[in-house]
Amino acid sequence: MKNFKSLITLSTVLFLSASCVTNPESKSHSLSENGQNVRISWDYNTYQEMKLVEVENKGYLEKNLYYPRIKKLSNGRLLMSFMNDHFGWDAFVRHSDDEGKTWSDARMIRQRFDAQSSVGDDQIVFVNPDFIELHDGRILLAYQWRYRKGYNDLENTNENCGIEIMFSDDGGKTFSQPRRIYLGRCWEPAMLQLPSGEIQMYITDSNEVVNSLSQPCTMLIRSFDGGETWQGKDYCTYRDGEIISRTFDERGSYGGMPSGVLLDDNYGIAVPVEIWSSRFKVDQTPVIVRTDMDVNWYSDQSIRKEGGPGYPYKKQLNKDFTGFGPYSAKLPSGEMVVLSNGVYKNQQAIWVFIGNRKADNFRFPTSPFEGYWGSIDYIGDGKVIAAATYEYKEADESRACVKALIGRLNYAKEISKGDIEMAPVAQFNREKNDYWFLGKETPGSVLTDFGYTDEYFIVATYLFDKNLIAYTPENSDASTVLLNRKTAKGDCDSYKIVVNANGEYVVYKEETSSWKLIEKGKNNDVEVIGTINNTNDEDMGFGAKLKIDWNLLGGKPQNKEVFRAHLRHHYKKDMKEGPIFATIEDLAGENSDYPQDWLEITFK
Repeated sequence: MKNFKSLITLSTVLFLSASCVTNPESKSHSLSENGQNVRISWDYNTYQEMKLVEVENKGYLEKNLYYPRIKKLSNGRLLMSFMNDHFGWDAFVRHSDDEGKTWSDARMIRQRFDAQSSVGDDQIVFVNPDFIELHDGRILLAYQWRYRKGYNDLENTNENCGIEIMFSDDGGKTFSQPRRIYLGRCWEPAMLQLPSGEIQMYITDSNEVVNSLSQPCTMLIRSFDGGETWQGKDYCTYRDGEIISRTFDERGSYGGMPSGVLLDDNYGIAVPVEIWSSRFKVDQTPVIVRTDMDVNWYSDQSIRKEGGPGYPYKKQLNKDFTGFGPYSAKLPSGEMVVLSNGVYKNQQAIWVFIGNRKADNFRFPTSPFEGYWGSIDYIGDGKVIAAATYEYKEADESRACVKALIGRLNYAKEISKGDIEMAPVAQFNREKNDYWFLGKETPGSVLTDFGYTDEYFIVATYLFDKNLIAYTPENSDASTVLLNRKTAKGDCDSYKIVVNANGEYVVYKEETSSWKLIEKGKNNDVEVIGTINNTNDEDMGFGAKLKIDWNLLGGKPQNKEVFRAHLRHHYKKDMKEGPIFATIEDLAGENSDYPQDWLEITFK
C-alpha cells in the first residue's frame, strides 16, 4: 500500500442555483419558527439485518423478529424490545454496548401460556412491547396481553385484552414480575414522562366494535406515582381512559399507534397517529396531534363522540405522504422527527420526516430502508438509529427480521473567521465530529466542513473508500459541494466544484441552466492513503482543503450573511473508465435544484 501525505490548497468554487436565498440572522442549531436547520444522512456502513437471535434463557434460536423498539439509556447502552410473530406471541429484549454495532443474545421476558377465556381453552399472548427510561433510572416496559381466541369473541372482547407493565432496575438485564394495569381491547402502548414526574401511556383504544369492525381512537392513561397506579387506580379500564384523538367518516372511526414527544420551550406535547382501522383508512394519515402544556390533554371528552381535536391541533404530517405505524423522537436541538412506513410520492418505504420545534412543517424526507412497524431514537454524538420490521421468505417459509440503520445529523453552521486545521486522514475521527456527512447509497462516504478568511472560502473534505478510482474529475471517487449565494446586485450566481484523489478539479459557472467551465487544474498537494486505480489493495481515502478566492464568489461576505450548501458524492464502483459514469449521490431530503431546501452557512 502506498502512502503519501501533504496538504492541498485549491482555489475553487462550488455550485449554486438560479434561485436566491435570504439572509436571516440565524445561528448554527437555531431555528426560525417554521424552519429546521438539520438533515438526516443515513450511513450505509451501519446497516444491519437481524434475522436470527439466540434466546439465552430459553435455549433456542429465534427466527422471527417483529416490532423493534431501540432506545438509548442514560448509561449509554442501547436497549431493544421486540416480539416474535406478526400478532405476538412472546416478548424479548436485547442490548448493545457499542452503538448498535453488535448485539447481545435475546432474553425472553414474557412467554405465551395456555389459559381459559370466554371461549374455553385458549392461550394468552403478548404483543407490542415498548419501554421508557424513567427519571429515577428505572425502565418501564409495557405491552398488550390478550387471549388469542377470546380477543375475537366480540361480546366479551374487552374482558379478554389489556396492558401489563414490568420494571427493570438494572438497565434491562432483568425485569420485575408483570402486573396488569389496564383492561380493554387495545393495541400499542407507548410512554412519555413529563418533568413533573407524570407518566403518560398512549394507547390505541379499540374497545368499540360495530358490525364486527373495530372503531379505534387514541387515548391515554396517567400515573402520578411512578407507575404504581394509573388514573388513580391499581387497575383501570377503557372507561377510565382520556380520549386525545378520534377521526370519523361515514364508515366509522380511526386513530392509533401513538407515541409522544415533549416539546421544548413549554410548547406542549405532540403525538403522531395513524388514521385507519382494520379495514379502512382515510386520505390523510398519519397526523400530528398536539396539546398546549397548560392543557396537557385535559378536555371535556367530546372527542369520543364528535371527533377531534380541531385544526391546527390535529393536522396532516406531510401533504405528499400516506403512511402508517408512526413513531416519534426529539433531537437535542428541539426538532421532532417522525418515522413511518408508507408511500411518499409513489415510493413505498420507511420514511423519516423532520418537523420544527413546534411539531409542525414536517419536511426533508429520507428513507433508511423498506419495512414497517419501526422506531427512531437519538443515540448521542449527532446520531439517530432507525429500526423496522421486514418480512421475507426463506425456503418458502415466511419470516421477519429487524432492519437497523444509523443516521448522522447534519446541522446548519455558523462559522467564524479563520483557517481549518484538518487532521491527517488516518487520524480523523469518523464517528465523532461536526463535519457534514454523506454516504447512504454506497460503501464510500464524504465528510465536509467549512471556514473562511478575508481572502478565501474554505472547504475541508474527506472521502473514504476502500478502492479509490480517479479518471476525469467527475468520473471518479470525488467530493462535491453545492453552494447558493445571493450577490450584492441581488442576482444569483451558480457554481460547481469537483475534486478527486489525484487533486484534479474543475470549476463551472451556471449560465441559462447549463455549466460553463471557468477553471480546471491539478494540485498534487492532496493526502491519499492507498493507491489510486489499483484493485490489488485496500485503500482508506483522501483528504483535501479547498481555498476558494472570494473574487470568484462575488466578493467577501458581510457579517451574518447566509449561504446555502448541499453535498454530493461521486462514487466509482469499478475500474471501468467508460462508458459507465460515476454514481452521484445527493444529500437526501434536499432538492439539488431548490436551494431553499439546503442547509445554511452563516458567516460571523
